[in-house]
Amino acid sequence: MHRRTLEFSADDIFTRFMTCPIETHRGFVNTWDCDENAHMNVQHYLRFFDEAATLFAPAGSTPSGQPSLPLTRHVRFHAELLAGALIRILSAQIGDGPFAGWIVHRMENVQTGVLSATALEPPPPDARPHQADAGFAEPALPRSIAIEADQPETAETMISSGGLVTHCRIVQPAHCDAGGFMLQQHYISCFTDGAPHLWEHVNIGTQWLIQHGYGRVAVETKISHHHPVHAGDVLLLHSRPIALTGKIIRFRHELIRTSDGQSVASGEVVALVLDLNTRKAVAMPEQAFRT
Repeated sequence: MHRRTLEFSADDIFTRFMTCPIETHRGFVNTWDCDENAHMNVQHYLRFFDEAATLFAPAGSTPSGQPSLPLTRHVRFHAELLAGALIRILSAQIGDGPFAGWIVHRMENVQTGVLSATALEPPPPDARPHQADAGFAEPALPRSIAIEADQPETAETMISSGGLVTHCRIVQPAHCDAGGFMLQQHYISCFTDGAPHLWEHVNIGTQWLIQHGYGRVAVETKISHHHPVHAGDVLLLHSRPIALTGKIIRFRHELIRTSDGQSVASGEVVALVLDLNTRKAVAMPEQAFRT
């Protein structure tokens, strides 16, 4: 009986290791992670992606006492995650093409192997050189929302262009990380808590949804960070509709700190109405966007 010997040079091992995505999150969808549509709420996707990004970045890449949130993070939702789903995230740096150097995260359902969501963001300082091929990165590339970070808008601009205040929050210590900066989950939870008021504003209200057995769901989103947020800050979310095209509706959010009037984050969302029985998109009501 002959023993086969596998021989790899140090360069071979280094190349194989550095060109493989690495696992940066492994978890479980709890019932309390889910919303009224019985699937995981957007804020938790962003929570897990943010944790994955932190694990992907080398230790010490973010100076002590500085917020670690990226300038922008773009997310696409590919398949629902229901309570009880096992999930993992694989992360890598894009090796070539127009997004070379950017970081891509892929959230997968461990039980089914289905891709659930992707995130794309600029690299942190000294990002790990685990490079992804084009196939790994392609599902994360933007479709309906530009990848560039949004410029902040003022409260006056948001209101004058058809918006309204949809949420108010006093930032609590529990909303913040160990350095005292608000976690990305809670930026997004401001958006998700304010969104129903904006849906009502454009005549796609809760009662109409309940009557037809429908729900609201995001399919693509982006958040751009402008200024760090600390415990004790009072935030007002200003939201406005951008466009309604077929089954797709687009929104803009601006999270503004009351103490100085600064926009701390901008968000853009592409959403649709979902039949909760068939789990398929349906047409918007005729009264949508009518005043």
